[in-house]
Order: sequence, then C-alpha cells, then structure tokens
Amino acid sequence: MKNILIYCRPGFEKDALAEISDKAAEHGLYGYGVPSENAGYVLYNTGDDHGAESLIQSMSFNHLIFARQIIAVNDVIDFEKGGRVQALLEAARELPLAEDIWFETADTNEAKALSGLIKKIEKPLLTGWKKAGLLRKKAVGVRHHVFFMEGDQAYLGVSYAECRSEFPLGIRRLRFPAKGPSRSTLKLEEALLQFVPEHRREKDLHDAMHAVDLGACPGGWTYQFVVRGIHTYAVDNGPMQKELMATGLVSHMTEDGFKFQPPVKVDWMVCDMVERPILVAELMAKWLCEGWAQRTIFNLKLPMKKRYQEVVQCLELISSQLAQKGLRYDMQYKHLFHDREEITVCIMVR
Repeated sequence: MKNILIYCRPGFEKDALAEISDKAAEHGLYGYGVPSENAGYVLYNTGDDHGAESLIQSMSFNHLIFARQIIAVNDVIDFEKGGRVQALLEAARELPLAEDIWFETADTNEAKALSGLIKKIEKPLLTGWKKAGLLRKKAVGVRHHVFFMEGDQAYLGVSYAECRSEFPLGIRRLRFPAKGPSRSTLKLEEALLQFVPEHRREKDLHDAMHAVDLGACPGGWTYQFVVRGIHTYAVDNGPMQKELMATGLVSHMTEDGFKFQPPVKVDWMVCDMVERPILVAELMAKWLCEGWAQRTIFNLKLPMKKRYQEVVQCLELISSQLAQKGLRYDMQYKHLFHDREEITVCIMVR
C-alpha cells in the first residue's frame, strides 16, 4: 500500500502531515499529502506501492508526536448505497490477513453523524469478513480498519501492533477521579499509562520513591503520585488542595519552579508550567544533566504557528545536552487525548 492514514486532533492536520513527511524522507520516501482543516485526519501518499507498510513498521508509535492512530491504506473506496459490504469485502481480499477489524471515523462532530450507519453495517461486515476467511488468529498483530469518510466513501487498511494505538480512534478515555484537585490530573495519568509499560509500572512507580511537581498548584499532577504512595515535593507559590496535604505525602515548597533545587535526588520530576516551550526544555535538560531526577514527564505548551517545528527544536535541544553529558536515556513524546495545545514528553535516564 502506498498511502498512510493518520488520525489526529482536529486542527493539527498540518502538524501531523509535516511530521510524517519528515519521517518518510528519513526513510527515503518523498511523497505528498494535502491536509483538510479540522478534518481530524491526514492522508500521506508515499509514492511507493509498498511504502506505507515499510514506513510504519520502521517507526515507534511513541516517537510520533501528532498521530493518534496510523494505518496503511489503499485509495479511497467509493460505493453506492446498498453496496457497501460487497465493495469493502472485494477490496479487503487484497489486504494481508488480520486477527480483528475495527470500524471508525474521525473525531469530529460531522464524522460522528455516521455512527448510526456504522452500527447498522458493522455486523454484516464482520460476518462477511469471517466467511471470506479474512480474519485468522494466526495473523497476530495485524488489524483491519474501515475508516468511514462519508456514507458512500471509506478507507480500508491495516495497522501493526508494533506501531499503533490500541484504543478506538486512538483515544484513551479516562474517568476523572472524585478526589482529583483539577482535570489536569488526567493529563499525567494518561502520560503514565502511555509511556510506562504495564510490565514496568511496579518498578518505575512504587511507594519508596520521591517525586517533584514543578508548578503543582492545586495538585492535579501531584495527586497521581500520592495515590501511588509516592512522597512528592509540590513546588508552587499557589495553594494546594487541602485533602492532598492531609495525606502527609506532600511537602509544599512555595518557590519559583525555575529556581527550585530538590533537597535530595528524586525518582520523578514532572512539570506542567505555562511557559515558553524552549525555556521548559532547557529546564528539563538541566534537571536530568545535574542528576536531580532520573525520570521526567513534562508538557511543552505549543505556539499558534509552526507547532511541529517548535517541538522538534525543543527535543533536539534536550537530546543535544543529554548527549554532551554522556547520558543514556529513553525519550517518548505524544500529543495525548487529554492534552490541548501542548505536547507531553517522557524521558528516563538509564
């Protein structure tokens, strides 16, 4: 397949396209794509009949900033009313076998209007896929996707377990905790779930650890450590939630987050301060280079224009400083569902 379909937050289509264009060029592919404003997806033509699968399988999902989901697809399928199932089945025979199939749309109000149609034809499509032998348990890691554009148009393609989201539409929906100090707590919860694999959570998040939360008030991010029994230095001149302080696991430091130095080396440092992204990047690099923290999760607040370019500049600055210090590290980054105009980054020093 030559095309790559990427789901993204509506309004970030140009950024998603700029990013996949750079990734393709690094892979020796020079294709093209035209973003549709607020469509919630972009289509990139690699210019190579097998370029889509090759490119996707060469990447790591947590190294794609703006992609909520990434799929290799053929050209759009047009079908007349009443012929959708047959048209899709015929096209599906050209795909590799898969272990399951998802039916989706973009995350927009216009696309959600197709939910009734999808619900109506989902069962006949699934039945058709099974009868045609297109779904096999042995096709581990391969998933078919039908992405409806309109009632008479859809993209059909495949995703691969090595580089994809395991959530419909690429959205991890979380429930706001009753005792959460602010909705920002969902941003850190999603980041921890996204960046810390389940098999490592017992090692990387346990009650013998210490953390620092820069710009903590009223405690949304601090809350995620407290519920895990982790003692946290909450750094902010503003007030913290009383319930958090009552746990005995929070030390409130009324200081400037840019000037604070921890009394001891900590396991985690997190930061959600509203500041220019390049200044936050410099501060994060300093914490890691000085050895004040081993792990960090932070947000880069995005400018109005050239958002992708700004994030790349910040990530390159951090990478350069860590390399100069001779540090080995793992870096991941994502425009998460609970983010708005910001990108979440996770760095772990090995």
